[in-house]
Amino acid sequence: MSNTKTNNITDYKTPDIVKKHLSRYNNSPEQKRTRKSALNHFLTWYKEENNKQLELHELMKRDIVDYFDYLNNRKDIALATKKVKWSLFKSFLTFCMDYYDDFLVKIPSNICKWNKYHKTPKTNKDVRLDKEEISNILKHLKLGNFKHYLIFRILAETGMRKGEVANIDYDKVNTSKRYIDTHGKMGRKIYYISEELTNYLKIFIESRKTMNINTKALFISRLSKRYSKRAFNFYLKKVLDTLEIKKNATCKTFRSSLNTYRKLMGCSNEDRHILINHKLKDININNYLKLNYKEYIALYDKWYPYKEYQF
Repeated sequence: MSNTKTNNITDYKTPDIVKKHLSRYNNSPEQKRTRKSALNHFLTWYKEENNKQLELHELMKRDIVDYFDYLNNRKDIALATKKVKWSLFKSFLTFCMDYYDDFLVKIPSNICKWNKYHKTPKTNKDVRLDKEEISNILKHLKLGNFKHYLIFRILAETGMRKGEVANIDYDKVNTSKRYIDTHGKMGRKIYYISEELTNYLKIFIESRKTMNINTKALFISRLSKRYSKRAFNFYLKKVLDTLEIKKNATCKTFRSSLNTYRKLMGCSNEDRHILINHKLKDININNYLKLNYKEYIALYDKWYPYKEYQF
C-alpha cells in the first residue's frame, strides 16, 4: 500500500491491510505470531472456499458466519484455540471498519454459539521429572553446551519461568549474595541459587562481559541477541529425545518438579511460595527484600532437594 491513505476499498490488497493491522500492536513476538496465524487461518479458508484471494469489499456477513461454523466444527482444534482465532479475526474486522470509510460489515453474535465437540488440549501439568532424569539432563548439557547447561540448571534449581531466564541481565546476578534479580510478566522476581551454581555463573559472567554486544542479556543467541523464551523448550526437546526420556516435559516442568520435591521434604506451603516466587496477596517481594538475605540463603539451602546429586 502507498503512503497516501485511500478510502477506496478496491485500491488496496488484503495482505497490506493485514500488515498495517499487525503493526499497530506492541505485542511480544509470540503474541504477534498468534495474531498473524489467526488472520492467515481465515484468509486460507476464504481462498479455499471461494477459489480466490480475499478482497475486503466483497466480504459478506454470510462469509463470517460460514467461517465461524467451519471453525466451530473442526474437531482437531481445542476450544480455547478456536476462541482466540475468532476473537483476533473480529478484532481485524473492527480495525478495517475504523480504517476505511466505506467498509462496513455486521459481525454476528447471536447465531455464533460454540458447540461441545472440540479437541481435548494436551496438558503436562501433572508431568514431573525424576531427580535422576534432571541430573542426566544437566550432565548431558554440561558436556555439550555450557551455556545451555547454566540455563537449565537455573530452571532446575530456582523454578524460574522461561521468560524470567531470558530476561536475566548479567549485572543483575549478585554472586556475593547468591541471588538473581530478574523480571517477567508477573513483575520483579528474586531467586536464590546454590553456591556451586554461583561459582559457575561468576566464570560465565566474566566471559560474557568481554563480548561487545549492545545488550546486558546474560544469555545470548547465535544472532548475538537475547534469547527468545520459545527457544528453551526446543533445546529441551532435543535433549529429552537424545536421552530417550519419553515424558512431555517443558521448562515449566522443572518448576513444578522443584515445588513437589520441596513439599515431600516437608517444606511449608508459605516457604514454598516464597522460594518459587508465587504471586500471592499476603506475600510481597518488597517485604522479602527487607529481611536479611542470609535468612533466605539458609531457607534455600534447607529446602534444596538435589543435595545428593552432582550436576
